[in-house]
Order: sequence, then C-alpha cells, then structure tokens
Amino acid sequence: MHYRVILRLTLCLAPALLLMSGGALYLLLQSQKGLEQAQQIRFEYTGTANQIQLLSEQLSASIRDYVYTGSERALASYYHTLAVTEGRMARPNGRLLSNAQLLREMMLSREELNLLERARQATLTLARLEAEALRLMESGNHSRARGKVFNADYDRYSDVMSESVGQFISLLQTRLERSIEQQRMQNHYATIAMVILSLLLALAGVGLGWWLCSNEPDGKRLVPGTGCRAGH
Repeated sequence: MHYRVILRLTLCLAPALLLMSGGALYLLLQSQKGLEQAQQIRFEYTGTANQIQLLSEQLSASIRDYVYTGSERALASYYHTLAVTEGRMARPNGRLLSNAQLLREMMLSREELNLLERARQATLTLARLEAEALRLMESGNHSRARGKVFNADYDRYSDVMSESVGQFISLLQTRLERSIEQQRMQNHYATIAMVILSLLLALAGVGLGWWLCSNEPDGKRLVPGTGCRAGH
C-alpha cells in the first residue's frame, strides 16, 4: 500500500515537474534574450551619442580651419560632415540617417531627451554662426568670418553641446546598466529554478525505477551486476 501511494505521487508529480521545467526553460531563454538585447541597446545608444558629439566637434574643427587658413580641403571636410549629420551622405555603417532620425530611433527617458534637446539647441546656434562665417568668407571678409567662430559665444555653445551629450551618456549608461543587471538577475533565478526542477525530475525517475524494481516478482528480478534475471 505504501509503495502504491509513492507511485501515484510520482506519476502525478512527474507531469507537473515536466511542465514547470518547460516553463523554467522558456523563462531562461527569454531572460537570456533580454540580456543580449539590453547589452546591444547599450552598445548602439552609446555609439550614437558619441557619433553625434564627434561629428559636431569635426564641424567646429573644419570651419575654424577653413576661416583661419582658407583651406579648400577644410571646407570640403566641413560640407561632408554636415551632409552626414543631415542624412544626405552615408555614415560609417552605411546608413543614410540624420542626427534627428537617429535620436527618434532611441527609446529614451524624459530627462535624457531634455539633455539631447539642450545639445540640439546648442548645435543649431553653432550652425547659424558657422553659416554666417561661410557667407563672410565668400564675400572676402575673412576677419569678420573668423570672429564668428573664434569667440566666447561659439566656445560657450560648444561646451554646452559637449557637456549635454556627456551628461546624456552618463545618464543613459546608468539606466541601461540597471536594466542589464535586472536581466542578469532574472537569468540567474531562471537558471536556479531549472537546476532544481531537473534534480526533482531525476529523483522522481529514480524513485519510480526503484519502485518498479522492488515490486517485480522474485523470479523476474535482476541479479545485481549481471543484467540477468534470477532463476535463469
């Protein structure tokens, strides 16, 4: 009677354990996928922010080089970089996207968006000063052109842009690191659950096998170590 109770419990628990193991495996795979996605987002978002900052710095360096030296190469570099930021020329990864389009692809918090808007407003002011410098260069007024991009206002807006992007990256990294840590914890718990359920299934299998062996007729029991039944 005692053995029958054990058998019934084992037969009832085994399907439940199998279902729970399947659920745990699904959660484990989902948490692993979520972790990989969070790491990929961190990589892409940080790269986008760094790229926007780098292109802005390249614009400033090129326009200043041009108004100071009159170098056509510097002017060509300026227009090339400007075309990239406006989505008229391909980026290093081959995509034709403006800075604004890149930012619209990102899932950002309100605080992060505010920092990027602050940086965008600064770049608009820089672009206006750069356009004025180019017009002055075309009209031959080189001295005034240099004054447009070599002054305290231009430096101040450059600093605002750089600081805003830097703060944005720091805030973004903190948020994404928190998300990655949450995904890691979910992955850890799912792994533990999977291990526990696997052990329970193994124990249930051992218990069932032991019960079947112990309840065979005497003449049909296996002789330990021989693989042969007793009496043969």
